[in-house]
Amino acid sequence: MRIAMIGWEYPPFQTGGLAVHCYELSRALAAKGVEVDFFMPRTDSAVVVKDKNIRIIPVSHTRFGAYLSKQAYGPEFFSNVHAFNNFAADAIARYHRRRPYDLIHNHDWMTALASMKAKFLLDLPSISTFHATEWDRSGMWPNDYILNIERQAVSNATLLITVSKYMRGRLVEKFGADERKIRVVYNAVNAAEFKKHWEVRHGKERIVLFLGRLTDQKGPVQFLHAAKRVLEKERNVRFVIVGVGDMLSYLINLSISLGLGEKVTFIGYLPDDQKRYVYAKSDIYVMPSVSEPFGITALEAMASGTPVILSKSSGAIEVSPHRLTVDFWDVNGMAEKMVALLRYRALAETLGQEELKDAVTITWDKIADETVKVYGEAIRIAKG
Repeated sequence: MRIAMIGWEYPPFQTGGLAVHCYELSRALAAKGVEVDFFMPRTDSAVVVKDKNIRIIPVSHTRFGAYLSKQAYGPEFFSNVHAFNNFAADAIARYHRRRPYDLIHNHDWMTALASMKAKFLLDLPSISTFHATEWDRSGMWPNDYILNIERQAVSNATLLITVSKYMRGRLVEKFGADERKIRVVYNAVNAAEFKKHWEVRHGKERIVLFLGRLTDQKGPVQFLHAAKRVLEKERNVRFVIVGVGDMLSYLINLSISLGLGEKVTFIGYLPDDQKRYVYAKSDIYVMPSVSEPFGITALEAMASGTPVILSKSSGAIEVSPHRLTVDFWDVNGMAEKMVALLRYRALAETLGQEELKDAVTITWDKIADETVKVYGEAIRIAKG
């Protein structure tokens, strides 16, 4: 089977979980003998892959990352997206004439136009994976231009993949998607990559971790307000915020105004190995997202044996029963659960151990098997 896959980024050029998904899924598919040509924007240096069944095909240079602040949306940004999609569709057509593809698979709205154009030109089945929607990223003030692309993607794809049942519901609710053409395929984690940090010792000061983009969607403001309430009951706690985003300055000022200046550490971006160490070093991981179609960071924390508190508005709660959940707006409830895990070590250790067991079973190999099944189904539908 030969697949033309289209994505906006691929490690080491990444800003979040979308790149991780594309990287891990393509590798797992390649290990099963699926040939993947991955079309992505051209970068200043080549993306090197060692898998013989994966070929990176860069088209149309762009300086934009995957998920930006809304202030970055503008004529130049959308012009770059259009240029990439047109070049990618034309490139897929050229490579298809040399060696035909069986299917086109794109990820999120920034590559949807290329998938639709290539599908029309080549009469191939297409899969569109929705990792999030503009409603999730922007909340009450979504960009109509992006919403229109997402509506077209929902309508035109042969089949749709969502990363959670939560996300499937969002497509039905927001875009009127036909639930019969949606397949849920979760994200996964390579738990073995976190193994060397499993025995990391915790320090005397307890650590509560937030790791994610510093945007409204991820709930960092709620995290800081909950931190203030925790410190009213437990003083020997440090709150660590890992990530970058347009809210950084605001969050620093907020932590100071809440009287948390000495108890909050902003680390910024961390490379993968340092990130794994921080997961293991932390006593609790909190993902308070306003809307999180999945949340790979939750799986990464689980793979580190770190107990997690997850927003009820996240898809990751579907993959393990051994986690605590909270409404993103309920800062008091969030704080109470943090205090419980900090005070009752037996509870924290039991949850961490059970979550680790769950994470070990959620593999990219299984996800690749499920994806190949969806590929086969789409090909059969296209053949009538």
